[in-house]
Amino acid sequence: MNKRPYITLLLLMFATLANVVYCHKKNKKDYETENHNYENKFFTLDFENENYEMSDVEEQFFTTFPHDDPTGGNIVYDRVKWVNQDMIKLNNGEGLYAYIKYRDDSTFFDSFRFTTKAYFNLNEDVKKILFVFKGRLPSAKGVWPAWWLNGSRQDEWLYKGLNGIVTDDVLDNYSGKGQFYNTPSAVNSTDWPSGGEIDIIETINGDNIIHNTIHTCPQMCDSEWNDDGKIINCANAIEGDPNSGCSGKAYETEAPEGTFACVITNNTIWFYYWESGKEVRYEGGPLSNSPNPELWKNGSLKNTVKLFETDAECCNALHKDWQCESCEGSNECSFKNMKMIFNITLCGLWAGNKFDDTENSLNNCMDYIIGKGKGAIDNQFIKIEYVSVKKL
Repeated sequence: MNKRPYITLLLLMFATLANVVYCHKKNKKDYETENHNYENKFFTLDFENENYEMSDVEEQFFTTFPHDDPTGGNIVYDRVKWVNQDMIKLNNGEGLYAYIKYRDDSTFFDSFRFTTKAYFNLNEDVKKILFVFKGRLPSAKGVWPAWWLNGSRQDEWLYKGLNGIVTDDVLDNYSGKGQFYNTPSAVNSTDWPSGGEIDIIETINGDNIIHNTIHTCPQMCDSEWNDDGKIINCANAIEGDPNSGCSGKAYETEAPEGTFACVITNNTIWFYYWESGKEVRYEGGPLSNSPNPELWKNGSLKNTVKLFETDAECCNALHKDWQCESCEGSNECSFKNMKMIFNITLCGLWAGNKFDDTENSLNNCMDYIIGKGKGAIDNQFIKIEYVSVKKL
């Protein structure tokens, strides 16, 4: 019996299999990208104890915001337009540094805005989510840093139509193509506040006072903070602000640094803070492998908010036409497709208007940041030592 044809056939089969394996390896990253599910993609970046490349950061975060600042700040978030190219630095063993830098033109400063590629939803399988940040924020007059969650129901926010290509390079195509309020993208929602917003850290003008605030559509949520017996709507329109939100008790820190955490469920949200230097990696601690918020109540719990369905309606005169249009159909007290955001802006609608007690506060703020305050602001930064999102 002649075995050569069988041997030849066997070799051809091995060659074909090897080629398939090679092609699979070659295209494995593309395949994973195209089929990746970004909903509830939980992650941890521990810059103090692990070594990373910038590609690891970019796997979790967009590092550009190719739109103008929604809060009216005197900064440029768009990396395509940055004058300074050294805005982000990764120092393993220390942290991820993201800067604000002077640019000597009419837009004043380059800044950054990190937005998670993952978006998070509570559901039957995920009933409690923990967000943790350890690091520091800048503290200076005119400066407004924040760590927060924002939701949206728009297709662009959820990458529909992008064929799985979820990169900063895709966002670069939006650069210069429209204002923030009319240009939906993977990092910019134009249907705010239809998905809700949760502000875990906001502080302005170097006062080192931390604010916890929630913004929703008027017809979404009522709230009670810290069992105080007061029911507040979480749009809560006031004169000059059609959605001031609902807020807990602000708390003062020596500096806006340390460990901050937020736990969300369907009807309750908890906000926590540990001062810099406090042990947070103990068993059950916020930076442990198995965090247990039941252990954190003594001193670390800063605000608790209970959420309720509401009978309120969106009023065009009170809440404005744009908000009522965005909020159409958002009638349940739930937060949708929440992405985590870090950013620094200058002056703007809040820090600028609260810069001083004069009627010219905003202009005074802008004069300050390019005048005698420039040196104190240039090269301020957020330092991220640890950041995670976990299912509890």
